[in-house]
Amino acid sequence: MIHYFLVLIFLVPWTFLGIVFVILGKFVNPGGQVSHQAGRLWSLGILKVSRMKIEVEGLDLIDPRGQYIFIANHTSAFDIPAVYWGLKNKLGMLAKQRLKYIPLFGWAMWAAGHFFVNRGNHRKAMAVMEQVADILSRRPDHSLVIFPEGTRSYDGHLQRFKKGAFMLALDTGIPIVPIIISGAFHAKQKKGNRIQATTIRILILPPVSPESYTLDTRDHFVEDVHQIFEQHYTPPSA
Repeated sequence: MIHYFLVLIFLVPWTFLGIVFVILGKFVNPGGQVSHQAGRLWSLGILKVSRMKIEVEGLDLIDPRGQYIFIANHTSAFDIPAVYWGLKNKLGMLAKQRLKYIPLFGWAMWAAGHFFVNRGNHRKAMAVMEQVADILSRRPDHSLVIFPEGTRSYDGHLQRFKKGAFMLALDTGIPIVPIIISGAFHAKQKKGNRIQATTIRILILPPVSPESYTLDTRDHFVEDVHQIFEQHYTPPSA
């Protein structure tokens, strides 16, 4: 419990400092590389003070300058800094629309290249996905991270995947890369108020090309990738 509050105390000034450097980085380098590296350093600081170790396997399967749609299982708040630090690609993530309007924080997310989605309005969400597709087509060095379950799992088990990431892959031709995150559930659970020092392991699997699928077979696309997760992910024990 003491560790939990110490992390929270550190988080506030560290996040403010990260926000400043991410926003300034956008002015220095409009392409976003400086802002992205500032975000990675912010992630590393959070992981270090929380006493998390990160192990990454499979980096050789992807091009650090390539463009992918990374999808990962979601069990903990530590999934985001773990992925952000563990991957070398310039990343953007989908965020809730309301975060965009938070002073400084929302501006920093914009500067870092994240995308905002109105999850409560399907029509607007699809419009945003079209915008994301357009941005990705104009920024071939920019990849996207999506948690297709939509929200963190309460028990660490895989949930159903939403179709957004797969529709985006079909629309853009960008391959999907499955990322298996293990250990984060024990680090910090969705409803828990404790942080447990542990090792978070990230397993990067071979890219899955959308070329074998069509809009008519998109459900098979989702199911095939979900099965890949089932084959490689071991849910945490009770």
